[in-house]
Amino acid sequence: MKCDRCENTVVYSRKYSGENFCSDCFSKSIIHKTTKTISKYNMIESGDIVGVAVSGGKDSLSLLQVMKKISLNHNFKLKAITVDEGIPGYRDEALKIVEEFCKKLDVEHKVYPYSSLFGTTLEQTLELRDNEKISSCSICGILRRRAIDYGATDLGVDVIATGHNLDDMLQTFIINIIY
Repeated sequence: MKCDRCENTVVYSRKYSGENFCSDCFSKSIIHKTTKTISKYNMIESGDIVGVAVSGGKDSLSLLQVMKKISLNHNFKLKAITVDEGIPGYRDEALKIVEEFCKKLDVEHKVYPYSSLFGTTLEQTLELRDNEKISSCSICGILRRRAIDYGATDLGVDVIATGHNLDDMLQTFIINIIY
């Protein structure tokens, strides 16, 4: 099957629109759609510094790459913010991936460890909680948002971008219903 926009082979079919894309046209469509959404909702103004929360996972790395491509044709700068919860062995590989990716994209990157910001790691915080009904995700989510906010202030960013997707939103909704 041929791409709807060029003659290359289809690698992705967008179900809701019925469009079929090759890899290159799919990437271009994501950049176009993201740019259009940013413009429609006035999410970024000329001269802004955008702090991208980057964990090292595919969602946040993809967001950083898309934002970098958009920034090349628009007047805003990127800075990457990574939070380290301090869980032994959990974030080590991701930190290396983010550092290398940011160097490749030429994006300033800074890591904010829980231990430096809060004087404790997530693991230590969980041991101190009084109520076992409070989930580790609830505690981590609150601390992570505070750490990202701190990083944004520290780096002088105007806007924070996170790579959440519909699955993340649905998962949070279901967890809240169950809780």
